[in-house]
Amino acid sequence: MSINPANEIDVGKIKLVWRGTYSGGTSYTPDDVVLHDDGDTSSAYICVADSTGNAPSTSGTVNTTYWNTLALGANGVSGGTADGQLQFKESVGFGATTVLIYNTTTNRLGVGATDPARTLDVSGTSKISDSFIISSGITTLAGATNITNTLEIDERVKQKVEITAGAANATANLDILTASTFLFTTNSGATWTHNIRGDGSTTLNSLMSTGQKITVTVISAQNNSSYYSANITIDGSAVTEYWQYGPAPSTGGSSGYDMYSWVITKTGSDAYVVIASQNNQV
Repeated sequence: MSINPANEIDVGKIKLVWRGTYSGGTSYTPDDVVLHDDGDTSSAYICVADSTGNAPSTSGTVNTTYWNTLALGANGVSGGTADGQLQFKESVGFGATTVLIYNTTTNRLGVGATDPARTLDVSGTSKISDSFIISSGITTLAGATNITNTLEIDERVKQKVEITAGAANATANLDILTASTFLFTTNSGATWTHNIRGDGSTTLNSLMSTGQKITVTVISAQNNSSYYSANITIDGSAVTEYWQYGPAPSTGGSSGYDMYSWVITKTGSDAYVVIASQNNQV
């Protein structure tokens, strides 16, 4: 408080004066209040000395020569460097990563995928340790998919069949990375042996762990009982087949389709127990 020659008493400001968001080109006097975001925190500050161009704070450090903190805000640092990166708590602020993405245009979430192509696009190994419920269809499960507890399917599972407009004896290899059921629509012209493998560069042995099994099925059009599946090989090596209904077949069907199934259980490296069956559907 002061008394000037005109006998006027300066009592200063009788209340705080809200000045809005801080601006470097504005002059401030004591008891002015501003909002300032310094890139680290967004807080309210009260002026304590005449100031022009003196920011209230820098990177979270208050300029106490001209300002005091009136109300401290939360850490204002945003994680991430691009639109769509999801933020998560990291220390006292937020973090983000390029492999956790939400596309607001397509409403797709990517985990390990920078440009999600599905509603949920997961790139990398996924583990489901409880129930996995499928209420519609599965389009593709690529590679090895492990479900360690319950797989519950509400509707249906559709399995791919590789249809070949040719004879069973004209095909040497059955690539299970393509399908596990193979339909040959041309009547067989000779007895045949199929080699079961992953594909041209992948062995079946490398795709299976000990204790796992797969079922491979061949359906062959027939018009001559002299032609049939003599045996199979796995990754080019002979295996013993245990036939469900007696000895190995020595004839095929004379019409309709013959269906062969092999249940292949891996018991060790390049070691298998193979249960085989043959049926003729006229």
